[in-house]
Amino acid sequence: MEELEMESDIPPLTTESANLELPIHGERLVENFIEKPVQNFESTMEITEAPTVNEFPTLFAGKTLLELCSSSWSRSHKAKDDIQPYLRGCKWSPDGTCCLSVVNNDGMHLSELPRDLYDSTPPANRTIDILDSVVHVKEAGLIYDFCWYPGMNSGFPETCCWITTKQNAPIQMWDAFDGSLRCSYRGFNAVDEMEPALSVKFNEEGTRIIAGYKKVIRTFEVDRPGRDYAEHKIASPASCIATHSNLMAVGSWNTTINLYNVNEIGNYKSIGKMHGHGGGVTHMKFTPDGIRLVSGARKDHRLLVWDIRYYRRPLNILSRAVDTNQRVYFDVSPCGKYLVSGGTDGILKVWDTKQVNWKSSLDVTDDGVDNVTYKFPLHMDCCNSVSVHPLRPILATGSGQFHFQDPIKLIEEDEHHTIKMEGNKVEENKIEENCVDKSEECDEKSDMKYSSDSENSLVFWWIGDLLELT
Repeated sequence: MEELEMESDIPPLTTESANLELPIHGERLVENFIEKPVQNFESTMEITEAPTVNEFPTLFAGKTLLELCSSSWSRSHKAKDDIQPYLRGCKWSPDGTCCLSVVNNDGMHLSELPRDLYDSTPPANRTIDILDSVVHVKEAGLIYDFCWYPGMNSGFPETCCWITTKQNAPIQMWDAFDGSLRCSYRGFNAVDEMEPALSVKFNEEGTRIIAGYKKVIRTFEVDRPGRDYAEHKIASPASCIATHSNLMAVGSWNTTINLYNVNEIGNYKSIGKMHGHGGGVTHMKFTPDGIRLVSGARKDHRLLVWDIRYYRRPLNILSRAVDTNQRVYFDVSPCGKYLVSGGTDGILKVWDTKQVNWKSSLDVTDDGVDNVTYKFPLHMDCCNSVSVHPLRPILATGSGQFHFQDPIKLIEEDEHHTIKMEGNKVEENKIEENCVDKSEECDEKSDMKYSSDSENSLVFWWIGDLLELT
């Protein structure tokens, strides 16, 4: 049986040049990808380089979302209150076979797309599958950013990897088959101390890793792990990075976005600086044509759409709910027609770029009009991450956020369990027995209160045309 190959300009990440080891237990995912050939899947994969509106599957045509698969995380009864396993982001692999998600205090999880969704349209009465993690990398510490290798193809195990950067650790490359650590890329400051990167990104060719730090941008060669890198000084921390062709946008915590032109040897030339956000920039995304840039910030209810040909003012302002400092992801469909974003209110918003009233000039202080095309209340908690499948009309969403305990309720619960010294010993004994008998019930109520306020889940949704319910 012939293996499916993806046509791409990105050269495979060879283990010979990178001096990496092939995965030992990598047969399972390849078999799942190759064992069941997908009808016309090869022709579909050929358009991933430059998809158009006509070639890409129709999205949101029925104005209905069908839940396909889901997975959830819950806090252990023995864990402390500040240990909360909520999702911090999810991203589809470039070949669309699996989805990588980052869970707070629980590392990274890799979930496979069910094979029946490779080529067929699910019925409306399809049973919801429970997603199991095929790979779980148990990593402690706060993960700042993560990124797939752009040439990832399950038919070539050496290309199946992703990179992460986390607190007090270097940039690490992980194998997507067995979750093993392949190599690391270390950046050092002026006093020769290893410092973690705040953001990471592959260039489009997959030959370099661009890492943003507090004062510099470091460029690593993928085939040369270690501490060999090139530096470019910056004035403010690089909180997020977006690239398209030879353009690079660097967002910062000081609410600004810097545009750079990157030449063939990796040198950066500043183009200009964009202002407009009310908080630190947390996520950016170029449209497929590379003309527009969409940016979002923390505690900022606005998505700013920029025309990089005239970047002094935003082209348009879109409204979403962001009430916290966490990173709330958004995504642009591969066809470039739809912009999808979550929010702290749990509502998924979709903008059709063909129907949005674009403006030639706009004041950055304008609060914007909610000109959203579609609204879908999907989650009871914050919808912090969305990712559109690169080939199929499928959307992945992640939910959850850190929940603070109500101090007033905690004081009331403590007073309820406190034995008053003014009463007699008989009353004290009764209260003690009452508390002992109901201690488990009180703990269960506390857990119920926690679970009712939070939703830590990863869900796959069908956003294409649906078969009629029979």
